[in-house]
Amino acid sequence: MKLNKYLLLGAMAVLMSLTQSCSQANSDSSNNASPQDLYAQIQQAASTEGCSTSADCGLLPIGNKPCGGPEAYMPYSKSNSDVDALEKMGQQYADMRRQYNKDNQMMGTCQVTPKPNVSCIRNQCVASEQSTHIQ
Repeated sequence: MKLNKYLLLGAMAVLMSLTQSCSQANSDSSNNASPQDLYAQIQQAASTEGCSTSADCGLLPIGNKPCGGPEAYMPYSKSNSDVDALEKMGQQYADMRRQYNKDNQMMGTCQVTPKPNVSCIRNQCVASEQSTHIQ
């Protein structure tokens, strides 16, 4: 009978420890979205409307290539987007992509993604490819 009592107490201690670990993990992960969810949040937060000049527009680096550097750039309106929050989400997404590349030993072509020009066209921020031709 004493042995069952100690086994029961030991099992209860293990269960309490696991429950506490799980609740801490859940509270930590509730602040962390999946990469797909975070990318969707970035797209939603990056409003491209509401510019009057090209200076009102910004470019957010998106993701991380296996050789380094962003995968793409996303235009946004500085006046209609929360720039600090957008940059924070962009950095978090880049960190997630960097970790994914590391964990999965991803390889790439190591081509640099050119930073596009961003312009205000009809009150909307639009990215366009930079010309790489020498003239």
